[in-house]
Amino acid sequence: MKRFLLALWCLGMLPMAQAQSPREQIAANPELSACLYHSYEYRPEADAEPAPAGYEPFYISHYGRHGSRFLIGGGDYDRPYRVLRQADSLGVLTPAGKAVYAKVATIRADAEGRLGGLTPRGTREHRGIAERMYAAYPTLFSTAGGRKCRIECRSTLVPRCILSMAAFSERLKELNPELEITRETGQRYVDYLSHGPGMQAQYKPAHVVADSMLYARVQADRLMRTLFTEPGRIVPEQKQAQTLMYDLFTLTGILQDVDYLGLSMYDLFTEEELYTLWECENVDRYLTMGPSKRFGDAAYTDAVPLLRNIVETAEAVIDGRSDLSASLRFGHDSNLIPLAALLGVEIASARVSDVDEVAAVWNAGRVSPMGTNIQLIFFRHPQTHDIRVRVLHNERDARLPIAGGPYYSWDVLHAYLLDRLDHPVPKE
Repeated sequence: MKRFLLALWCLGMLPMAQAQSPREQIAANPELSACLYHSYEYRPEADAEPAPAGYEPFYISHYGRHGSRFLIGGGDYDRPYRVLRQADSLGVLTPAGKAVYAKVATIRADAEGRLGGLTPRGTREHRGIAERMYAAYPTLFSTAGGRKCRIECRSTLVPRCILSMAAFSERLKELNPELEITRETGQRYVDYLSHGPGMQAQYKPAHVVADSMLYARVQADRLMRTLFTEPGRIVPEQKQAQTLMYDLFTLTGILQDVDYLGLSMYDLFTEEELYTLWECENVDRYLTMGPSKRFGDAAYTDAVPLLRNIVETAEAVIDGRSDLSASLRFGHDSNLIPLAALLGVEIASARVSDVDEVAAVWNAGRVSPMGTNIQLIFFRHPQTHDIRVRVLHNERDARLPIAGGPYYSWDVLHAYLLDRLDHPVPKE
């Protein structure tokens, strides 16, 4: 009963949480400051609309980001560890600094040899998404009476994506051992499962803009005094202090993805510091992968191959040229974020040029936390053969800039998607 009441309370609080500003959300739940490192949240919709009467699901098209992972770069662990180790050797760590040093040493040791790898939480995230998908559309996954249910899974070459695919498909197979599931990875799928050259070319200039914001706004003096009895001996230059603060912020964010450690470091930061760090990180992700006016054109065009694969595979199923029941694709935030923008998902497609406007219109932790998924659920009426499509972003109805949602007419959606393929960059 307690769990039931808690669930009802959470559902009732969702509209309130959505109405909060990012600053208020982070103050209430500091883990939201982790941006792309934020672990997956299943946030069910209390008022989700059921499918139109008589319509039956027959196909699911999916793209999912890998689940929670370790940090990719060894320097993210090594830099703060070495600074704190030096301070310890010089005897200038405060009691708080010693506690942080012990935590950082533990985090670093745990990640050794696991850089970029899927964590146990990442496995759980994908198993949970698969289980809920199966429960939501039982007739689609049914093999009763000899019905065939064929599922095609494809992943990038990166191990965390392959393991995410394995976790997802394994859970489906556990729920129905009669499912026919193929799992593939290879260079032939990378062109649409992973990001292309356009975004790679603009990463560096976008990072320059984001870094300038970080060094202009982050104030590290208070934290340095908290950690060191003689900050000037350890971080004599302001940028060194800001870099250390940012590195500790990054380690703090990733801790939710390695939850088995049972560690937290959010008490290192004030609410204002945490918000400022989040804002700078959020801008960095928006400029490098998002739909920004300044750099975002490349993101739109890089997402075209993935959207084309989604459209063409769905066309083959609808036309009877394919017997697939589900297409499950596994990749990265650097392709999912552009895909969400190209689709026109409301929370993922706002275009601004001023970095001060980003926080109000785009939140990396909501657009693409670990395990993020986009699902297109296809329904058909057995008598009229009319097709409707429900578009989900993180298992919630996605609002697109066309009429008819949340169960869009395939004719309308199809025409819209073809237009997006022909004209990926929105006109100003």
